[in-house]
Amino acid sequence: MLYISTVCHDFKCKTQSSAFGFVQYILCLFSHISREEPHSVLEKLLLLVQPDRFRMAKTFIKTQGLSADSVAELVSNAVVQGLLAATQELQSGESRGQESLIQLIRLCEDPNIVGLKLLENLNSVPLRDLNSIVELLIVAHSCFSLTCNMEGIVRVLQAARHLSHTYLAPGEHYSLLVRLLTGIGRYNEMTYIFDLLHQNHCFEMLLRKKSSSLKTSLLDYIKRCLPADSEKHNMVALCFSMRREIGENHEIAARTQLKMIESQDWGEQSKIKLVNPDLKNSLVKVLGLLKDAAESFSKDSCVHQAGRCVRAAKLITLQLHLLNQGSNLRIINLKPAEMHSAILALPQCYQVFVVAEAYSYSPDWAEILYQKVALKGHFAYLEELKCHRPLTSALFEDIFRKLDSIPSSVCSNVKRLLNHCDDVYTRYRLAYQQNLYDVTKTLLQDNKTSSYMNDRLASKAFI
Repeated sequence: MLYISTVCHDFKCKTQSSAFGFVQYILCLFSHISREEPHSVLEKLLLLVQPDRFRMAKTFIKTQGLSADSVAELVSNAVVQGLLAATQELQSGESRGQESLIQLIRLCEDPNIVGLKLLENLNSVPLRDLNSIVELLIVAHSCFSLTCNMEGIVRVLQAARHLSHTYLAPGEHYSLLVRLLTGIGRYNEMTYIFDLLHQNHCFEMLLRKKSSSLKTSLLDYIKRCLPADSEKHNMVALCFSMRREIGENHEIAARTQLKMIESQDWGEQSKIKLVNPDLKNSLVKVLGLLKDAAESFSKDSCVHQAGRCVRAAKLITLQLHLLNQGSNLRIINLKPAEMHSAILALPQCYQVFVVAEAYSYSPDWAEILYQKVALKGHFAYLEELKCHRPLTSALFEDIFRKLDSIPSSVCSNVKRLLNHCDDVYTRYRLAYQQNLYDVTKTLLQDNKTSSYMNDRLASKAFI
């Protein structure tokens, strides 16, 4: 009755009806309990279908004062018998079955003892029953992991390696190799199973396991041991819907291809493009990789990475356009010291934006407009720039600082350039500094600007 009282207290039977129901259930076994050995009673408790059998068993162990060693012996025997009877059910890996197994192990105060006894029982399992041996190693690992017993874990890993190389791989038991790997779950310490599956063309079997830690380890293994096998990398990443990793792989491949182009002489490559299409083909390949990378990144909401690939793809597209136009100008693989001269050599404004965005470079627009508009009179370039960014007074002041003295050949360009400055006072001041008195006279006489200029000149000293 003390046992019944303890169980009722542990199960928190708060109402008379629930307490009565539980006592009624226990009393049917009481006559057996009073006559049998405690170990036999505990074994029968564990065989019950009752959901609370583990709590009942734990209370019984506590009440009877059973030793950890005796409980471990019983638990290990129960595990071995259960494995021999129904290995396939354990292989299903249902979370409820794993939960029950952990509860069973925790009946013993020291799960290490259970793990050690399971390892001792390995020799009693016939080699024809490899399923049970694999499951025993998995359960033993669980026992040692509960208490972080590294010595026990190492013993399990050594036994697993021996089993894999001696019996599982030679016997082509590849599904058991996968089960051993995923059951123990120490992927970094068990990469030899990755090797065995890869060597025997069964690597795809791992892709059926939807484990986040497994997918990460698989990709790390491929990057480290199979760096050239991009097809396998993408297959693994696609199987686990790892779009970001696919994008990274495509982007790395594109960057590698660009490095290969950089290692060759650009002048020679571009000169022979009409008879040797290798350069163009290489750039088309890079473009395809960058497009695929951007698509994969966007599917995984990696906006920053997708944008980076899009900008790089625009750069490659522009390079192909320049080559097709017969230009020898190189805009890929630019070093910082090469940026300014390359940008000045670009004929159109939008092309500068493409290059600047690809390299996160801030162009010196004052220098560019000075060279292209003030000196060369390319006002179409200026009109195109106005569509993308405002022409501020500060920008015009920076341009005119570069004009120490205006050659007569570009005087008309400078006057026309000044007309694009919206700030009338800045326009007047810059014209005055460059001795463009016809411009200042016009501003003072024009009905639209004269009143404003007279007020400004009267209100402050002119500098």
